[in-house]
Amino acid sequence: MLAWTSEAVKSVHMSRMEAKPRKKSFTPRDGKKPSFKGKPPFKPHNTGKSKSCKKSGGDGGPQKFNRKAADGKFTKKRKHPGSKKDEGSEGKKPKWDEFKQKKKELKQNRQQNEKNESYQIVSRAKQVWEIVRRKDCDKQKRTRLMKELQRLVKGNIKTIAFAHDSTRVLQCFIQFGSDEQRQEVFDELKEHLVELSKSKYARNIVKKFLMYGSKQQVGAVMSAFKGNVRQMLRHSEASSVVEYAYNNKAVLSQRLMLTEELYGNTFQVCKSSVCPTLNKVLKANPEKFESIMDEIKQILTPMAQKICINATRFAMGEFAHLVLLAAFDCIDDTKLVKQIIISEMVRSLSEIISNKYGKKVLLYLLSPRNPAHLLAEIIQVLEKGDGNAHSKKDVAIRRTELLEAVSPPLLKYLCKNAQSMVMDKACSVAVRDLLGTAIGDLRPAMEAVAAQAAEPLIPGGEDGELHMAEHPAGHLVLKWLIEQDAKMKEAEREERFSRILLEKVGLENLKTWASVNRGAIVLCCLLQSADESVAEEVEVMLKSIFPELQKIQNSKGVEVLLEKLA
Repeated sequence: MLAWTSEAVKSVHMSRMEAKPRKKSFTPRDGKKPSFKGKPPFKPHNTGKSKSCKKSGGDGGPQKFNRKAADGKFTKKRKHPGSKKDEGSEGKKPKWDEFKQKKKELKQNRQQNEKNESYQIVSRAKQVWEIVRRKDCDKQKRTRLMKELQRLVKGNIKTIAFAHDSTRVLQCFIQFGSDEQRQEVFDELKEHLVELSKSKYARNIVKKFLMYGSKQQVGAVMSAFKGNVRQMLRHSEASSVVEYAYNNKAVLSQRLMLTEELYGNTFQVCKSSVCPTLNKVLKANPEKFESIMDEIKQILTPMAQKICINATRFAMGEFAHLVLLAAFDCIDDTKLVKQIIISEMVRSLSEIISNKYGKKVLLYLLSPRNPAHLLAEIIQVLEKGDGNAHSKKDVAIRRTELLEAVSPPLLKYLCKNAQSMVMDKACSVAVRDLLGTAIGDLRPAMEAVAAQAAEPLIPGGEDGELHMAEHPAGHLVLKWLIEQDAKMKEAEREERFSRILLEKVGLENLKTWASVNRGAIVLCCLLQSADESVAEEVEVMLKSIFPELQKIQNSKGVEVLLEKLA
């Protein structure tokens, strides 16, 4: 049944197709040809089989790759004309020297095309700068070259100032130029001083004006900073310019101008000619104390958070180092202090130890509030922070934790730099405090110091270098460390410097120390050593040369030594 139905449907469909009449062509009733506006309703089919189909782009249109040609074969892929693979040989490897030279020439050509005349000017200016900055350049030659440099940079000063490869030309021009030449540069840049200060390279131009500029130019630089101090202090490049201006060039009125921006809007409203400073404003308006302090805190907090990352420079600041001392006194999170401040300082120990203020920061960690290192006025200011509501940790515990953090790197540094430290008057104090308070094994550092005195003493020195026992700073280090053995004994520490010194130097070499005044003073200290065995050995040795000691004249140290031996 299903098959019959299928055949029936098929036959009916075929009969309909055969009976379907052919469509007649359209002819209008009036016999006229039809006219169409715009496009015709259809296009006639192309019945010509011999004609090939072309794209609308014409013969120049895009062609497909690997199309079959008329002969049925695929067309080959086009090759680069420079390729040598079709010849059966591989291309040679490029010569890197030639490649670099061509690259350099291309760069120079590009710079010439971009800058045209300015490239030639900057190029010649750098050549002149290379000659002018040398120490062997005489005055007449320098004057002549400076005039040429003046002609070169005129009208291009701003462009040269911000370029990393030419900014030094202007720095040299400011340093060695005349007042008139310096003023010409300043006139072109005076409207861009803040922008220059924020540039990594151009900021040094502003510093040069502060160093070598006239009083009026320095004042103009300070005035340009007014209203921009807060944003400049938070800028990584500009902050160093403000710091240099404040610490090295600003007079009192200029310092007040720079700092008053940090006091907030309430201070600005209350400030007057009668009350121009913060202290006077607070005294005249005690009810504004809280609001002014809150504004100062809001301004300084983000600055302090950023400054704590550049801690080395902070530690060496005349006033900034005091902030670190206060931080050591009040911050309970000593791990954070170690991570942010101490770890940064440790990486630059050579700079900090040799710096006047950086050394005080290290000494404060070793012996806090020691009057031998700090003025009484500064200690009084630091004491005002004691008992604040935010510090909960016991003072002794906080100091011990900080000492534990700083001791190992300092002891390691002393072991490697014992000679330079013990022979330097400024660093010698740090050696005493370090070996007297540091936590850890002190013996390696003590041995490194004692080794500097192990050679036989030659009065007056050898090759211009004095023996440690005769050196102005060196003999004091020996004296202090021997005397410090008494404190080490009280603290129940095992190390004794006098014993280590005796082992390193030996009794025979110690005899030569009596021939000079400072050496005799050190021997007096050894006679009073806290290590009784050392004192006895030294006494026996000195008595063996007692007649020779009596012959030495004009030596206070020997006189004291003879009195102790008598």
